[in-house]
Amino acid sequence: MLSDGDSDEDDAEAGNFNHLSGNQLRAEGQLQIVRQGGGGLRHEFVGRENQSDSDDSDDNVSLSELKIGNQAQVRKSKKKPLPYREWENKDLPTYERQTWTEPDFLNDSRSPVEWFELFYDDELVELIVLNSKKYAVYEGNDQFDVTREEMRLVIAIFLLSGYCSYARQRMFWDTGADTYHPGVANSMTRFRFEQILKYMHVSDNTLLDQGDKFTKVRPLWNKLNASWMRYFPRFTNVSIDESMVPYYGHHSTKQHIHGKPIRFGYKIWCMATRLGYLIQAEPYQGASTGNTNPELGVGGSVVTNLLSKLPNGFKVHVYIDNFFTSLRLLTALKESGHQGTGTIRSNRVEKAPLESLQSIKSKPRGSYHQITDKKSGITLVRYNDNNVVTLASSAEGVLPLGSAQRWSSSQKKKIGIPQPLCIQQYNRYMGGTDRLDQNVGCYRISINRKKWYWQLMMWPLNVSVNNAFQLYKLSPDGQENRSLDYLAFIRVITTTYLGKYSLPRTMGRPLKPRCKRRRVPDGVRLDGQGHIIISNATQIRCAMCHKNTTKKCRKCDVGCHTNCFEAFHS
Repeated sequence: MLSDGDSDEDDAEAGNFNHLSGNQLRAEGQLQIVRQGGGGLRHEFVGRENQSDSDDSDDNVSLSELKIGNQAQVRKSKKKPLPYREWENKDLPTYERQTWTEPDFLNDSRSPVEWFELFYDDELVELIVLNSKKYAVYEGNDQFDVTREEMRLVIAIFLLSGYCSYARQRMFWDTGADTYHPGVANSMTRFRFEQILKYMHVSDNTLLDQGDKFTKVRPLWNKLNASWMRYFPRFTNVSIDESMVPYYGHHSTKQHIHGKPIRFGYKIWCMATRLGYLIQAEPYQGASTGNTNPELGVGGSVVTNLLSKLPNGFKVHVYIDNFFTSLRLLTALKESGHQGTGTIRSNRVEKAPLESLQSIKSKPRGSYHQITDKKSGITLVRYNDNNVVTLASSAEGVLPLGSAQRWSSSQKKKIGIPQPLCIQQYNRYMGGTDRLDQNVGCYRISINRKKWYWQLMMWPLNVSVNNAFQLYKLSPDGQENRSLDYLAFIRVITTTYLGKYSLPRTMGRPLKPRCKRRRVPDGVRLDGQGHIIISNATQIRCAMCHKNTTKKCRKCDVGCHTNCFEAFHS
């Protein structure tokens, strides 16, 4: 009865024991009773074996004396009495929306790389470089060194793997006919890239906070959260929702959300704009750490914590779903100067006299019922569309009514149905986190490591590119050059870094003939079709005897003497 889980329907009556399963009804139970007497504490076990003995006792045991496991359960009512609300059938007054003031930094002319480096600036890259060196020393390799230029080159390879991925990262350097990427192979050797990946770190292992489950990535997240907030375009309508970072290993914070595109991974609380600019993000560590405001619950605590990061004096209208929304939360938001609108579960309306779900569902599509609390100014709207939905808002009501197009199975055509203002605005501004997930998922970094924190380092990188693209579209350059889409934006950053920071090639040993022979698959070398000896302009190594020759096989494209030709192809 004390649980607020989502396993039952919204309208299910709490504490209804008629819904127990057969296994629960047939299961054995045992009570451990602690009695306070003259001889001290006395423990008694009540179960199937000694049920008759316990029935003979004359002592009355109250619920406050029950002991389950090792902790005494003292049942006290923790629920506060519901506040007095006076509901009336009226609409909210017209809501005066704040006008958007364009920040000055959006008028600057910047290239895609410069927009991206607003978030991944030299200070952040230096943080990664410094902690990578410390981690190498921590692992016993005090000879390891890396520069900021090399780290930006690694970032470019990460971004490239999002739209040009291979099954294995080594295929970027594999010289096979079906693989090999010259831009990556000519910029950095495979050994150097894997060495940097091995020691890549964003925190100091000697200064980890044991109370923070994400302490390994906390410095990176703190720095990026500050940058995301600093260049927030100051939109006054934001949404708060959850996002999932894919992870399939073992970690205490890994979540499973059935029905999501990404079902297993880390849950991230996100505050985003309508088009997907991420303002603030916080990984979910569990209800024990997330419930900072018990009066509002976990969902309400998430909303208030994220909104507290906004600049002083900046007020927004936040849109949330039924996981977060409660009348207490909307009241708290209104008292702090913010406005809120969100869908609300029918068991959270505090017994408001709304028309029942069954009654309004029997009415034509587009019907609604609205009541407003005279004291707090919060309105509830129950609306019948494809399904019945209940909305709570502290700023938006029903009027002016809008219209929505729906398919009518009886008339075999689309018809217009009335739609309240709060429904229209909720549909318009609620999908910011979904747009963020869509952009990140299109070109997600495919290079992976077997570290629990790896995806929590790559996801902010994808998000930073997305935020940079959102700012670019608002800038004068983005307004003029609308042909530069999200993929082209990422490619500009990648090609710029690969051309600017590529390491100079040093003269090494030439490719061994046996390696050259290994490049010719046996299916080609032994097929017996089209193998002809031709002359080569320069001397090359014979793939069979490894001596110089001016002859080669036209099909295999390897050097081969006339005497070695038959042996090489058999």
